[in-house]
Amino acid sequence: MTSEKIRQLAQRVPLFHALDGADIEKIVSRGMTMRMLKGETLFYKGTSGNQMYVVLAGKLGVYNGETMIATLRPGDMCGEMALVNHETRSATVKLEEDSLLFVLTETTLNKLLTKRVAVQLLLNIIATLSKRLQEANKRTAP
Repeated sequence: MTSEKIRQLAQRVPLFHALDGADIEKIVSRGMTMRMLKGETLFYKGTSGNQMYVVLAGKLGVYNGETMIATLRPGDMCGEMALVNHETRSATVKLEEDSLLFVLTETTLNKLLTKRVAVQLLLNIIATLSKRLQEANKRTAP
């Protein structure tokens, strides 16, 4: 991956906020990408998991039962709560379009990254979760 592509990725993905290009390149080299097709299910509510996903291209739907509760586009992430709290998935995620996803596992976070980088990634995940909670509170406020 070129330095320019790394910079572009960092600008689009909140997970990589405050990391330098070398750190992002290391993460990208340790993770993997996967292509999925429209209509496939990434994971189901209630299942366990130790991976999180960053949408690089395409569109995903987040479902509670049959109700779509959120749409994920390039730069968005999902599955991060399973890495943080080790509980089952809180929603089902389905592909609304053919998509390219970056996969980051708990093993990568724990064993292959420096503590500084892992802490920054976790802070970025917490910031994303906090933003989602604020948005949910706004939607449900009277």
